[in-house]
Amino acid sequence: MIDAEGTQPIVGGGGDGIEPTAIEVARGLQRVKENINDENVKKDLQDIISKICHGSVQERSHHILTENIRSFVSNLGSSVHFSLNQTKQIIKTIIVLWSKPSIAKHVMKEVYNEDIGENETDVPKDLENMDEKAIEIYSRALKDGEEEIRNIRLMVLGMFGVGKTSLVNNLIKDFREKNIVPVSTEGIDLHRCQLMENGDWCLDKEHKLAKYISRFNKVTITSVSTLSVRDDSKIKLVQDAPVAGDIPPIQSESRSLETIKESVKEHKEEDIIKKILPLVELQNENTPEPDLTQIPSKTKKSTTVSVWDFAGQTLYYSTHQFFLNKRSIYLVMMDMTKRLDDHVKEDDEESGIWCGLMKDCTYLEVFKFWLNAIHMYSGYQSSVGRLKPSIILVGTRKDEMMGNSEEKEMKKDTFFDDALQKAFGEDSPILTHIHNRKFLVNNLSPQDPVFHELRKEILALAESQEYWGEKSPVRWIPMEQSLDKLRDERKQLLKMEDIHQANKSNAHPLVGDELALFLDIQHRHGNILYFNTNKLKHLIVLAPQWIIQAFKCFITHIPNKNPSNTGAWKDYMNLAILKPEVFNEIMDKSDSTIGDNRVDVINYMEHLDVMAKPLKLEEVKEAGNKAAVHQVEEDKLDAVVHLNTKYLDFHIVPCRLKKPPPPISKFTSPKIKKRTQVVCFVFCEKFMPPSFFHRLVAVCIRTWRISKEGDENQLYNGLAVFDLRSAAYTLTIWYKDHIIYARISYFTKNPMSDIDVTLCQDVRHTLRMSLLNFVGQSVENPRTATAFDEYIQCPFMQESLHNKGMLRVKKFMYENELNCKSCSPRHTVTRAEALNYWFKNRLEQADNDDENLNRPVEDSDLLKASRSVGNEFWMLGIELGLTNERMNELYAECRKDHCTFIYRYMAEWRESENEKATLQRLYRAMNAAQLYSSK
Repeated sequence: MIDAEGTQPIVGGGGDGIEPTAIEVARGLQRVKENINDENVKKDLQDIISKICHGSVQERSHHILTENIRSFVSNLGSSVHFSLNQTKQIIKTIIVLWSKPSIAKHVMKEVYNEDIGENETDVPKDLENMDEKAIEIYSRALKDGEEEIRNIRLMVLGMFGVGKTSLVNNLIKDFREKNIVPVSTEGIDLHRCQLMENGDWCLDKEHKLAKYISRFNKVTITSVSTLSVRDDSKIKLVQDAPVAGDIPPIQSESRSLETIKESVKEHKEEDIIKKILPLVELQNENTPEPDLTQIPSKTKKSTTVSVWDFAGQTLYYSTHQFFLNKRSIYLVMMDMTKRLDDHVKEDDEESGIWCGLMKDCTYLEVFKFWLNAIHMYSGYQSSVGRLKPSIILVGTRKDEMMGNSEEKEMKKDTFFDDALQKAFGEDSPILTHIHNRKFLVNNLSPQDPVFHELRKEILALAESQEYWGEKSPVRWIPMEQSLDKLRDERKQLLKMEDIHQANKSNAHPLVGDELALFLDIQHRHGNILYFNTNKLKHLIVLAPQWIIQAFKCFITHIPNKNPSNTGAWKDYMNLAILKPEVFNEIMDKSDSTIGDNRVDVINYMEHLDVMAKPLKLEEVKEAGNKAAVHQVEEDKLDAVVHLNTKYLDFHIVPCRLKKPPPPISKFTSPKIKKRTQVVCFVFCEKFMPPSFFHRLVAVCIRTWRISKEGDENQLYNGLAVFDLRSAAYTLTIWYKDHIIYARISYFTKNPMSDIDVTLCQDVRHTLRMSLLNFVGQSVENPRTATAFDEYIQCPFMQESLHNKGMLRVKKFMYENELNCKSCSPRHTVTRAEALNYWFKNRLEQADNDDENLNRPVEDSDLLKASRSVGNEFWMLGIELGLTNERMNELYAECRKDHCTFIYRYMAEWRESENEKATLQRLYRAMNAAQLYSSK
């Protein structure tokens, strides 16, 4: 940063886990302070630095930054006390202090001996991981008025026929009193309810106005700019302008009072405006609230309940993960009259394959699927903070069980205990999701008190979550009401121009980036589907059923097909390959809400993984995976450049792949001598969405030719074979449970010819980088690399067996040989025997390890390493033994500054390991971490 002469700083150590950048800034400012002779100048500079640091840690108002930089430039920077170069350096330092609260706190403590405390913010936890601009927009919006959000998002999941819809009807007063006979749910039924004073739930359509009036009545109004029409000359809406090129401009979100007054007058006859304006003005004048007795007020604390009733047929499982998130409470239901090992029976004999389950899947496998899906898609891997239970297990068919009530309760507990033990064992993180209280219901007895108890438990569980009672801007309420109105008009899919029109019609429209942030937050809350990607950011889905309807188009029978498309239809039916001509024919024969939006349909189906299109290089770039892009561009021999020209423009629809493979050992353990070891991608949470494998198959189809045996394509449900280099080599990929396997076979009569190592590394690189891109849609960067690990199966096993002989590749970075406990007799496998094909480059690096580096790691080593680590920076922390939870905390504290973050976790590692923290151990960990960023 700076020193007294404006030169480069002296970089020192970082004991006690202090960020190296913080140390540099503190030392630089200390030198500046010591070299200022004029006490008034010294005091003025301290005042500016103090305001910047306090603003950085506590208030986060951009006005503070611009005003104090302006003050420094005007009063000090142009004086004789600082050269032009020093002035520039101090401005850069001020920006660092502003953008890094942790550095600001350290500087104030070290240079000025002042502790300015922690940052206390009302910004939601999951918003803290967003960029500074989003946080500032949200914080500024809160200053106009805030409300506490109390929403329950209840997801009801379970097997077909378990009684989900009956349970939902018994929980909701309107359905229960009308004694509605439930029909089988297709896709998702969504019911929006209000929590009543007596704990019951009522559909909110009759109380919508009351809901919004009640919300305005409870909020804290802090600025008349929100909705008031009064003219107040004391209020000034200042639009900050940047004073230096290094400061990014932040768009003003305010409008003049005159504009607001005119807008409100245009809407003064609307019910919501009539009722709210007196509230706003009276709150600002500190007078009693108006009488709202004329408005029906039956709700409790403005709590809303959104009940999502998911279809139980496995046909729909491929779509459900789209709607799961961490702001939900889950009811996972099981039929107590079934055994865990009973096979699921549906009308469609092959129904299990739709979500990757086998044809004869059991109830235990479906139970495991649901809990795994909740864990995977609810974003817990990227959460900061401790996980709190959010899943309530519910048993049904109580009336059909044998025994008295007490015996039935005992059977229910035993059933779920056995299911959890068999599915996950004792150490699975998934068990942390499960609430300790479980329920047993008889859906034929709507008045049973158990339903009241279940509603109470759902509320209590929701109230314990981190998101409960979060602050939300009051000025966002009218836009929420606009979305509700569009739902009432049965709108399902909206274009962004529709949103802009609805926003513009409000009395106080949201301006610029604030509207996009509002949509993002509504998506996080589960009120809409809005993905801010290049392909989807112009779309908003109001009704989840639209997604289901679009999905069904690709699995239902299409009559009267165009004869000219016979070949393309054959590829679709037999190989699940969807070409444009077939897609357009499906769309032409679909409902207009689907067919008229065909481009949007395909974009959503891609995002949902219902269909997959192989990634092209430019799409990898768009995904922001710089490591992948760099590697693909730099490696001339990368396998991804050899494209299968027959399938350059297609999608794969995995639910069409129904054919199981013949005896699997024929493919996975071919009886030839020239074959690689089996490389395995093992998902660390012991769950892999089957869509990941299906998308990987799509990548392979686009890259290599589908292998044939006779006239039969070797493309099956769960296994695929591809020809490499004119069929001299074949690649076989397959999966089971949470592991994807790959093996290359080489067909040659030349005993002196060996497998091409470069080809093996190229293929592995293509597979691994593709998986990282898929994972990136579910797990936030930079944590994607933690989702799966790479193993080699023991090369001496005659037949590849699921999850047997697994040797972790990273352990070979530390050890020259590992034990194989699966073979008989037990034996060791050397590093060279395991890595000589798939990891040749890594093998050479590990073999060149310098034993002379076995000395304690020093501050200078940590600082050097923190600046040299690249895209593998997250994996290095994991390799050094830090938990994901601790890494998340540090990453948030360091505001995503990679160098500071790396230094902090390495310092913690050194402190915990003591004398074991050697430079050799650090270099080996870096070598292991780099497995994820290079071949």
